[in-house]
Amino acid sequence: MLEQLLALLRRGDTHSYGDLARKLDITETLLESMLETLERMGYLRQVSMGCGGHCQGCTAHTVCAAGGQGKLWALVKWPR
Repeated sequence: MLEQLLALLRRGDTHSYGDLARKLDITETLLESMLETLERMGYLRQVSMGCGGHCQGCTAHTVCAAGGQGKLWALVKWPR
């Protein structure tokens, strides 16, 4: 399941938690746990603990699916 999540993230698109959870047919709670696991493994890095609604000042505001809520993650290591 982690490999499926990484495959979705490798595409370079932005996703909301809801979108990713639906695509993987899992709960958002399980998705959060998977993202944290991938962070511990060194594949992801958390960019922000939350936007706080400061979208216009963010460099990613034009492509962000978070809508000013939630956590932002960046893929930093490609799986083999």
